[in-house]
Formats: sequence, structure tokens, C-alpha cells
Amino acid sequence: DQYDPELIDGVRVRWISQGVAARDETAFSHALKIGHRLRKAGQRLTDAAIIDAYEHAYNVAQQQGSAGRDSEMPPMRDRQTMARRVRGYVTQSKTNTSLSSNASGRATSSERKALATMGRKGGQKAAQRWKTDPEGQYAQNQLQKLKKTHRKKRVEGQTTRAKIQALIGEAYVQTGEVLTRKQIVDETGLSRATVTRHLAALREQGALPEM
Repeated sequence: DQYDPELIDGVRVRWISQGVAARDETAFSHALKIGHRLRKAGQRLTDAAIIDAYEHAYNVAQQQGSAGRDSEMPPMRDRQTMARRVRGYVTQSKTNTSLSSNASGRATSSERKALATMGRKGGQKAAQRWKTDPEGQYAQNQLQKLKKTHRKKRVEGQTTRAKIQALIGEAYVQTGEVLTRKQIVDETGLSRATVTRHLAALREQGALPEM
């Protein structure tokens, strides 16, 4: 994990769209990964350990991509059900290939079904309120939050891109060479995916030095 720039506090955040994290899926996948890791280390797959992993990943996803949404952490009863599901998936793994795949946090189609039991009641209620009263105060407040969040994300993205462009330009002036993606990741502390995205945009704009 320490060598994976895509991880945030040990968690691989999954995304519904830019700036909007898939919190339940992120948390479940992380709990699954930790379950396999515990089993491989010969440690007990306790409810507490699995639930702690789930809660940690959910909170990371909420922090990184709430998009104005309130936290909708499933109730403890549903988290305990999730822990039993994870323990079942982990203990039923037969092959090293299966272990390797699941250890990366990638849930299979059958494992994803467990998310249906994770109590998305808060999301369902919110969706119903949007449907029944789209012009109401709740819907309008949520729209304003989303607009504010998206505007902030857009400005943050523009600022980050400008910093990367300035870093590349300064290095080019001083050395005559264009920084590699790894060098930019090391210099900025950004994830590899973020740097790749901004580099692609800068190239499309013709904003990078020609080599």
C-alpha cells in the first residue's frame, strides 16, 4: 500500500463521477481487502476488525467526495451483517488467484450484492424527497450544496493544473528537460491518476514544452 499513490490513508476511493465518491462500495471493498489480509496473516476475522475497516474507508470516501451529501453510514445492525458477508467471502476463497483479486479490494458481482443489505435507507429517503418535491426547500438546498461543491472542485482543479504547468515550465527553463510523471507526483504529492489527467489536458491545450 505504501507504494500505491492511488491510496488515501490506505483506502482506494471508488467514484460515481468526478468529485462524487461511491462511499458504500469503497467501504465494502476496503473491508473485503482487510479481511483477506487478516486471513493471510493468520489473524481472526472478527466483526470489530471488519467493521473498523468499513467505517474507516467510508469516512475517507465521505471526506474526499461527499459532494455536499451528509454522511449516511449504515446502522450498526447492517454493518454487522456486512461483516458476516465479508467473513463468508474471505473464508470461501479457494485459490491464490481469488485471494489476489479480492485482496486488491475488487469485489466480484456476487460480493457486490452484499451492498444491497448495507441499509441505503438514507439515500432512498433522500431520493424520494427529490422525486416528490423537486422544487421544495430540501431539493433546492441540496442543489445549492452540489453547485458550491462542484464550483470549488473546478477551481481546485484549475489551480492544481496551473501549479503542474508552472513546475514543468520552471524545470524546463533550468534544465532543458521536461519532468517525468513520477517526478511530478513526487514533487507535488498528488496521485498518479490526478497528474496523468492534468498532463493530458495540458498536452491537449498545447501548454507543455516540446521535446
